[in-house]
Amino acid sequence: MALTGIRVRAYSYAVRYSKEHKAQNHENILSVAARSFREHGGDSSGIGTVMKKVGLTKGGFYRHFRSKDDLFVEAVARAFDEMGRGMLEVAKSAPEGQALRAMIEHYLSPRHANSPGMGCVVSALGPELARKPLSVRKRIEVSREAYRERILPFVPGKTREEELAKFQLLFPSMAGVLTSARMTLSATRREQLLMEARNFFTKCFAEE
Repeated sequence: MALTGIRVRAYSYAVRYSKEHKAQNHENILSVAARSFREHGGDSSGIGTVMKKVGLTKGGFYRHFRSKDDLFVEAVARAFDEMGRGMLEVAKSAPEGQALRAMIEHYLSPRHANSPGMGCVVSALGPELARKPLSVRKRIEVSREAYRERILPFVPGKTREEELAKFQLLFPSMAGVLTSARMTLSATRREQLLMEARNFFTKCFAEE
């Protein structure tokens, strides 16, 4: 009877370890994909490339995701979540009444421009997101809206409609500037562009 109990406990531990191991591998794949897609594009970062970076075989991919589109959707969701958490930290550490200004300065900083793998998914993957099938774009839109709702409380406006209008103008516009900055070869010109954009957006959206 004691031997049976040992076997049961060993089997239970093996099953639990297997589930935990699989969950950790899933997390690792997602983390690497979220960064790799932003750095190199989802089309350029194939399944084999992502799995190799994680230290797993390409054949093991389908134990975690049904397709690359599923991985892409989850990786983009992870990127939006990372971006949202980062922006909230910036906003909460800013002086009272300066949250949006701080977010603008953070977003349009040289550090952000030089770190696409850790930054804004819209700037990094915008055109690619727009070309995805409708079914994929609908799933991504859920993450995009969740990100918007986290940022919206820091956007000034007398009504929700006014806040939404400002958000929908400000943040896509900043993404465009960030993309242009990343395309600029001269570091001096890149920083000049970012500085001018920071001043412009701050004056238009963050000054009382």
